[in-house]
Amino acid sequence: MTGEIAFVGDVHGSLRPLRALSSELLKRDVAHLVFLGDYINKGRDSLAVLEFLLDLSLRHKVTALRGNHEEEFLQGFESGDLTAFLAAGGAAAVRSYVPGVVSADVAADLRSHVPDTHINFLRSMSARFEAPGLLALHAPTEEPRGRYVVSAHRPVGRLPRIGERSAQLDTGCGGVGGRLSALLWPSRRVVQADEQGRIIGGSQGVSSATSERTIP
Repeated sequence: MTGEIAFVGDVHGSLRPLRALSSELLKRDVAHLVFLGDYINKGRDSLAVLEFLLDLSLRHKVTALRGNHEEEFLQGFESGDLTAFLAAGGAAAVRSYVPGVVSADVAADLRSHVPDTHINFLRSMSARFEAPGLLALHAPTEEPRGRYVVSAHRPVGRLPRIGERSAQLDTGCGGVGGRLSALLWPSRRVVQADEQGRIIGGSQGVSSATSERTIP
């Protein structure tokens, strides 16, 4: 084992890059996979993405943090009001769970098709991951000083933004031309998978200023 931790950015219902990137990271013998949230919505594979992560967590050391899309899904699922969830691109997730035509009562359709294992998985997710000198969470934060902060949530373009004190890993996965990005810690190497599941990179010190010279 390399002893490194791999942090993975927003997946957004995209199974192919998730599967490819996870396989690549495991080939590199990372000790721990930390997913930063937003597994559902936008892409067409929300159900399959959660199923994949559940299976992966049975076989490897995995931490799955809860993103805002999971928060909205749980709130809508439990309250019956899916307005915020659908406004955030939830229709794609609904279609992944509900076969055929969705009825006017979307919440009831979801309740009858979403497995309890998925709901329990979402409820079990933590808000943050902490290690010595390091904090990982879904959305960027200004606190705390003195720790390296790894986040996703805020799109930064095709390439992650890797700085001296923080890293932002939402590189548009789930959208046209988007990529799924992982940061290896402590080496700060970056590995990406494109929407077709092709692996890109493995470079160190990628930043918004130097990224085009570092990763194609």
